[in-house]
Amino acid sequence: MKIDGSRVLITGASRGIGAELARGFRAAGAEVALVARGADSLRALADQLNGRAYPTDLTNRAELRELLDRVEADGPVDIVVNNAGDEKIGPFTEMDADTLEFIVALNVVAVAELQRQALPRMIARGRGHIVNVSSFAGVICPPNLATYAATKAFITHHTVNLAEELRHSPVGFTKVEIGEVADTGLMDKGRTDPTFTALVQRLYRLHLSRLITPQEITKHTLAAIERGRLSVRLPRRLGLSSYLADAPRTLSALVGRDLRCGARQGAA
Repeated sequence: MKIDGSRVLITGASRGIGAELARGFRAAGAEVALVARGADSLRALADQLNGRAYPTDLTNRAELRELLDRVEADGPVDIVVNNAGDEKIGPFTEMDADTLEFIVALNVVAVAELQRQALPRMIARGRGHIVNVSSFAGVICPPNLATYAATKAFITHHTVNLAEELRHSPVGFTKVEIGEVADTGLMDKGRTDPTFTALVQRLYRLHLSRLITPQEITKHTLAAIERGRLSVRLPRRLGLSSYLADAPRTLSALVGRDLRCGARQGAA
């Protein structure tokens, strides 16, 4: 899908990966619609990029359900980037109920709901692309990140399933699976836990992973959209775990491909 001339909605856009994605899309010729809770920083970035800011608490059910209507009142959205997310580092047995509900609402419900709103509109317009920012945490078992890892596994699996379900539609999908990212709040939060920090440092020493940057993520994500690629895997040295997890998904999709509604409609 061509990015130049498109309109892109990016969640979690006020800082970190989301802000860098917004800069990258704007530089590629897209109009950006920015979503985050922090209204002041969001509006400041929107002003810099000649875009529009839509301050939203994605964990608020009412705000989430009306989000795309608000954004599309200013023009149709061609690309949705589900980037917003958060984590709680530490033993699951020490997590309180409010934190658990918050993480699941932001990392799972908001991602799925925004796609539920966007996909019928994209299909009707004959154009669209969904980008879901996930993590290698959804494939491996990082210590003291059980719930966060499970939410990222949902995002990855949901993306692959929707891509297969809608393979005959005009909508493309990209899952962005990433490791530790420099200069982000999630990295700072994760490094407060000595057990998680020890694992990351061990992976670095064994050359199984490395620190990546928001700029790298932006470059590869935009290229994947332009080329219609399902997956971005960074750092690539961690990519084997993703390929192994994707193997049974791919096999089962091939086995059942003729049974899907979209396949029958395409054949007709």
